[in-house]
Formats: sequence, C-alpha cells, structure tokens
Amino acid sequence: MNMGTMRAPTEARHADEPPATAGAAAYMERLRVQRNTYLERMVHLCAQAHPYAKQVLRDRGLTPDDFRTVDDIRKLPPMSKQDYMRDPESFRLDPARVTGLSLEERTIADIIYTAGSSGEPTPFYDTVHDRYARIDLMARATRIAGIGPADTIMNLFPLSVVPHQGFLSATWGPMAAGSKLLSGLTGRAYAGFPVHRRMDEAIDLIESQRATVLWGITSYVRRVIMRAEELGRDFSAVRLVMAMGEPCPTAMRDDMRRRLMNLGSGEITVNNGYGMTELMGPSTECRENGGAHLPAPEQFYFEVVDPETYAPVPDGARGLLLLTHLNRRGTVLLRYVAGDVVALTHAQCPHCGRHEPRFLGSPYRVDGLTKVKGTLVNPAVLLERLSGLLSRGVREYQVVISRENPRDPLAADVLRVRAACAASEQARLRQEIQATVRAETEISPEIEFLPEDGFAEIAGGYKFKRFVDERSDTD
Repeated sequence: MNMGTMRAPTEARHADEPPATAGAAAYMERLRVQRNTYLERMVHLCAQAHPYAKQVLRDRGLTPDDFRTVDDIRKLPPMSKQDYMRDPESFRLDPARVTGLSLEERTIADIIYTAGSSGEPTPFYDTVHDRYARIDLMARATRIAGIGPADTIMNLFPLSVVPHQGFLSATWGPMAAGSKLLSGLTGRAYAGFPVHRRMDEAIDLIESQRATVLWGITSYVRRVIMRAEELGRDFSAVRLVMAMGEPCPTAMRDDMRRRLMNLGSGEITVNNGYGMTELMGPSTECRENGGAHLPAPEQFYFEVVDPETYAPVPDGARGLLLLTHLNRRGTVLLRYVAGDVVALTHAQCPHCGRHEPRFLGSPYRVDGLTKVKGTLVNPAVLLERLSGLLSRGVREYQVVISRENPRDPLAADVLRVRAACAASEQARLRQEIQATVRAETEISPEIEFLPEDGFAEIAGGYKFKRFVDERSDTD
C-alpha cells in the first residue's frame, strides 16, 4: 500500500468514549491501536515531506517500514527545542511533496507562536486538519473541566503581538462546548486600531454578562479578581477559574477562592492545567489537584525518561517529557524534548473514573534547577512555598537571582524577594519571607517591598516572570 496517498482513518469514535464503560486494560489497548495507526501514516508523510525527519531517517538508515508501533519511535534520536527554533520551516510538512492530501490537510489555517531564541517567536503551523484536531481536543478538555452550554466564559488571555496558544484554547474550548463566549481583548494597545480593552472594561463585561468561568493566565486572572475587589463589583455568577499558563499552587487557589467569595461567588473551583503550544491545548483537571487529564491522548505519544540516559522511568515517576505528534499536517515534532520534568500516570482517575493519562503535580523546567551561593535551588518548590504568603498580606511576589556586582561574574550571588504589600505589613512579612526562604534554601534573602499595586506588568495579561535569574552565566 502506498502510505503516502492513504487517507487518514475516518472513524469518529475516540479511545476515551465512553470513558468509564471499559476497564483500563481495554482502554489502553484501544488507545495503542489508534496510536499505531496514526504513527504509521505520520512517519510515511514525514519521510516524504518533512525536511528534518527525512534527514534523520537517512542518517539512521531507517525507512517508514521500520515504524509499526509507537514503541518503534525510540529508534529516532530525541529532537531538541533548539533544533526546532533554529529552523522551524524544516519541521513543517510540505504538502507539495505528497499526493492525495485532502484540502483540509494541505491548507494553512493558523500560525501560532511559541518562544524563540533572541526574543524572536517560533511559528507553529496548523492546517485545517490540525485546527479541527485542536477543536476536538478543546471540546474534550471542556468536558473534563465541567464546562457546558449553560456557561458564559470570559476569555482573559491578551490579544497579543503574536497569536498564541492560550487565546485559541479559551476561544475554541467554549465554542466547542456550546457556551456563551466573551473576550476581554486586553493587552497592549496598537496604534490606529482601538480594539483593545482596559482591565476595568473586561471586569464590566464579567459583571454585566454574568460570566460563570474566568479563563486566562494565572497571575492575570488573579489580578482581575483583585481589581474587581477594589471596585466592589458583583462576580456572584463565577463558579470556575481556568488558571492556565503558569502554576497555581494550593495557596494561590485558596486566595482566588476567598476573593471571589468576597465578590459574591459561592462554591469556586480553580482548575490549573499543563500545556504548551506544541501540545495544542491544555491538560485539565476533573477536580483540584487530582491530576491534569490529557484530553486527546490518541493525537500524541508521550515518553517520560531519565534526563541523562533517556531510559523510560516507571509510571507516575518524574522524568523528562518527550512528545511525538501522531496526527498532524502542519508543524510535526517527533520525540521532541519539551524541556519539562513531569510525572505522568496511566492509572484510572480515582475521582472521575476516566482512563486518559494524567500529569501529576506541577511540571518544572529541566534546566530550572539553579545554584545560588553554592546551594541547588528548585525555583518551582521555592515559589510554591512563598505562595502561602498570599493569604497573609502579600498581594504578589517575585524571586530575583543576581550578583552583588552585575559586571563581575565572580561576584557573590544575591537572592532577592520582591513583595507587593501594604506598608503596615512590611515588618511582619519581612520575618515571614526570610523564614520561608531560609527553610527551603538555607539562604538569607534580601527583601524589596513594592506598593500594593506593584508588578504593573501583570496588567498587560502576559505571563508573569515570577522567577528571574539575572546572572549572565549559569552555574
């Protein structure tokens, strides 16, 4: 059979439907068959029309016939994010080199961007085929999160300089769920086109349209809630916060919940998922801290491996995440090193009974561990510890690593905590911050207090850099 001209499978039934009628073993076997079918098609397409994969297959002496099951993907070397950012066009399927592709498979629908080198964004291409896959993924993500036709969702992701994952997810998700969709259209104004709204205008919409779900970047959604408190607004219809793009530890969830209750809301759920541009959408929780379900696992093959040896780690153990696209037609990544350390379990969810794989705990960057004054510090853990201060007077916080003399690479390290709070709280919080940092790192921090409305960058709606390493070299 000429796999280059074979049409993609047309069955509509997904491996997760219905989620709880079959046992885990039956589900995993069905998922494996679906993934194997997609992989065979994907590798044949890459061998013809994917410049990067063609070269790798040639260098390794491999042909598409060497890939029959997802286990065979390990015959390929890991692909680095640097390789992708260096030449993103070589990771894009060229439809001119393949016969028999449908119009949906060869037509570019969207270009999304992920972080690039030297501040330049890296394009991630979606064909119409991929757009439909994204909508399908988001339809399932909203079901897992409990969003439906009765909801009114406020998309609080910014209308930004380049199209990004979050805005699309918070647009297609509600549309796929049949929900009423609002958009704050916040972000940096652009001369000549007055399309952006201020935060206060977005708050007006939330109140007047009785939004039930707030969906956006964690730090910005929290800032919207805090501003609504200052204005004394009515958010009594809000029942769910989709806090995405950044970690949202328990203390931060509790802080949002308490503030929303002050605004009239009743029982509040704060959902925090893990996602990235390359994943096409977020994983979502069925309940808080219950693990983030992968909504469309048949579209991907995941490996969690030892960062040094790339050997698989046991199910549920932490390791480096490798991602393989199984059913894409635009940008395609095979054994892509996402750069995050995760824990992934395939056990049935004890909360909702679903069988999709779930991410457990908070992922962190594999290169995120850093030495400060000779001590190895895990920023993710430190930031989670500091988040407890949000319920004790700190409105926002940031950790900055620098040197006593920025021009001297041999100068001593400095760990500084910047905290926004009321002036009357500073003496007490100084002691609490110092005790928290010393308990986690054995380092005595410098502390810089900001006014309560500090960290104005959050107001733009973009990801907030809660941990900043200003040193020019990495130890």
